[in-house]
Amino acid sequence: MTSFTIIFMSVWRSSPVYSNMVSFYNFLVYLLAYIGLYLLSFYILSYYRVRRHFVSLEASDKKVSIIIPAYNEERSIARTIDSALSISYPRDKLEIIVVDDGSRDDTYRIARTFENKGVRVFTKKNGGKGSALNLGISKAQGELILTMDADTFAEPSSLKQMAAYFSDNGVMAASAGPRIYRPKTVWQRIQHVEYYLGLFLRKTFSSFNALYITPGAFSLYRKSFFDRYGGYDEHNITEDLEIALRIQSHDYLIAYAQKASFFTIAPARFRELMVQRRRWYTGLIKNLWAYRKRIFGFKRGALGMVILPTMLIGTFLSIASVIYLLINALRGLADELAFLKAVNFQFTNAYELNSYMVSRVFYSLFSHPIFLLTVFFIFVSAMYLLYARKQLRFNEPLKINFILFLGLYSFLFAFWWIISSFYLIFNKRVIWGEKRHA
Repeated sequence: MTSFTIIFMSVWRSSPVYSNMVSFYNFLVYLLAYIGLYLLSFYILSYYRVRRHFVSLEASDKKVSIIIPAYNEERSIARTIDSALSISYPRDKLEIIVVDDGSRDDTYRIARTFENKGVRVFTKKNGGKGSALNLGISKAQGELILTMDADTFAEPSSLKQMAAYFSDNGVMAASAGPRIYRPKTVWQRIQHVEYYLGLFLRKTFSSFNALYITPGAFSLYRKSFFDRYGGYDEHNITEDLEIALRIQSHDYLIAYAQKASFFTIAPARFRELMVQRRRWYTGLIKNLWAYRKRIFGFKRGALGMVILPTMLIGTFLSIASVIYLLINALRGLADELAFLKAVNFQFTNAYELNSYMVSRVFYSLFSHPIFLLTVFFIFVSAMYLLYARKQLRFNEPLKINFILFLGLYSFLFAFWWIISSFYLIFNKRVIWGEKRHA
């Protein structure tokens, strides 16, 4: 039996099938690396273009209506309203509207305690976040509409920086950089780094008007767009994505205020995070499909020719690579254990076992060119974080969060997409989840 195992292992490792599998994985990884290097060059060049493009903007003096939709948000609604009241903007040009979407807790009662501070509070039958926002828009008196989730806390100067972009009549929306509020769990720490890494991309995308998402948690819109093209799609599970694609499809601009930011409470548990990403990704595919004829192609410039195509291709390749990596790693582990058992390896000898494992790991890593590419992209990610730190002037430590991100994010990303694909293929209903935001 021992001799047979050794012979089988030798034959398998030298077989064309094994060689083809390794070649296929290498092809996927190198293709991903090529796309990554191409996009990196594109983004860096775009970044310098952005810095010149919006440097002359001045602050706007337009009236702003802040709309806060809320459903069962009694734990955070007071802090969110206080945050809105603390925003640095002329008070006579600012109104705050809270729309309670049929909450079953004390959200409505708590919101009404702020009416003596000028906050306007409305309530309605539960109909979803889109319907709550549309009611707020119908009551709004401002030229600009700021949507603000009931678990969002804004930096005081963010609105003024975002409103400045509306001195350009072609701008229909402006977004800010999301930040995680007090991350504690492993899942929040991973999102913490993920959000910061996205800041550089948001800025470069905006240089070519290639932003395709305006975060519903804190984004600013021109009210005339809603008056002309309608309000939020009340049946869309990612209404903020849909409105951004609608703006793009009508050839308007979406700006990004690189020094404006807001804090949001991120999902703390694995299930909550999975439900959120399932909704995001299924909503992304459905909306891209719905707008496919209007946002893809040469006429859409960088958005239709570079950003969206490479995003979709890169996502598919990333999922395929992670799946193959896991399968190959498990198969390799099984083969290795079978081989060691066949040669009577002393598993109980800790020194021998550790020496063997360390030598195998280091040999596998340092002898493979993919290792150098991985180190390079880790370095690039670290530079992205330094960029975010400089732009938003934050000083919280990120070392542990960054390590968790590097170790787990790629696997989580693939898992979220696999689950989302399952829901899309089998046309399963996607809902907000346990919390059911407004």
